[in-house]
Amino acid sequence: MSQTASKGRVVFVKVDPTMNNGDDTAHASITRVWGEHPEGGRVVNIRVTLDAFAQDLWLTSVRLFDTEAEADAVRHLSPGACYWPPRV
Repeated sequence: MSQTASKGRVVFVKVDPTMNNGDDTAHASITRVWGEHPEGGRVVNIRVTLDAFAQDLWLTSVRLFDTEAEADAVRHLSPGACYWPPRV
């Protein structure tokens, strides 16, 4: 993993576009880091900020990956996956 997961770091997560003003990606803050997942990635808890919802979405034991493509490969599994924002 190219970056270090820690509390407060921002990640991206795929969400239902109807809950996020038409966008399928939202940003989230890491609230807890659990450790390595046996099948790859780290395991984190995140607080997702949605654009069209008054309340944040809390997800626990989410797998964190370096890239969107890596997260997309497993995001259909519960509770899903998140990834680092691309560098700009």
